[in-house]
Amino acid sequence: MSENLDTDELLERFRSAVSDDERQNLRDHLEGRQQRPDDPAETPDNAAVAAAPASRPLTIASNGRVSTAASGAVKLHFPKDGVVHCENSRFDSAADLVRFLRSTFGFAGTGSTVLASMRRVGKYQRLDASDSEVFTFGDPILDTITNADGWVTIGRDSFHMLPRDLATGRTGGVRSVDLSADAERLRDRLLDEALSGRGSHALVEHRGDQTIVATTNPSEMNFTSGSARMKFRSWKKNYYVYRSIGSEIETWGRNFNSARIESMYADPVVGNNPFVCGVTKRDSDSDTNDDYVDEYEVGVFANPAGSVRSMCTAMWSGRSWGGTIQKGDCQLFL
Repeated sequence: MSENLDTDELLERFRSAVSDDERQNLRDHLEGRQQRPDDPAETPDNAAVAAAPASRPLTIASNGRVSTAASGAVKLHFPKDGVVHCENSRFDSAADLVRFLRSTFGFAGTGSTVLASMRRVGKYQRLDASDSEVFTFGDPILDTITNADGWVTIGRDSFHMLPRDLATGRTGGVRSVDLSADAERLRDRLLDEALSGRGSHALVEHRGDQTIVATTNPSEMNFTSGSARMKFRSWKKNYYVYRSIGSEIETWGRNFNSARIESMYADPVVGNNPFVCGVTKRDSDSDTNDDYVDEYEVGVFANPAGSVRSMCTAMWSGRSWGGTIQKGDCQLFL
């Protein structure tokens, strides 16, 4: 009988279900009603459909450029020698920080918070005033508002973002993190763990010198081809006053010919169940002949979506690679 109900009716019954058996039965039916990420193979490349928006130099000390799409999404473009300098890490107030971010990145709006879509192509490295390399978060907002040691001061409050970053898993796109020399060793370690059946990784493919290993959550997929390596990864980060969630594609040792990310963002629709969620937004990004591309949502003094599910594809090392990754508590994306 449940299969004859529409999704909203199933959700209402799920909310009012009393027994575990009834809830499980309804959840099984809801699972078949999920939305799926757009298939990049069936989705036209926006860059090919319409001219990309004009980019402008960042207003901070950097050789990166920024553009704003018609949707309001902010996209950062970094060349092969991309750099960002540490500059301002002290802000008089929360409003001062928000004004700085709007001025630097071009975020729309005039309120006391920022909720925005961001995209990036190309890796970069953070430098201090003497042009020496320093710790790089791989997050343009954090790398712009913190000092070389990862501190930011807002009014009377100071936050050390670096330990939080190390504790929650690094995002990519950092030039000084080069895994190309260790690709085979990393492949063997992941392969051993996947074959043991006792770790957090599972084997997807192993043929000749090409291997795919995914985390079992699944927030990450690792690809190796000879001495080259590629990673699909989703993340969700909380840095006190700043949050981000999204997905990335990164390579070492060999650039991708093309890469694309199609993402869905979701939040719970059943108050006491964080696993059943409704899709609140779809977004995407793509790039060609490069080593890094990402797509994500940010919140400054605000919360972006709670979960992300992304379909990633790349033409790399002579063949097409793809997979779905996700981060957050949502299990059903309705």
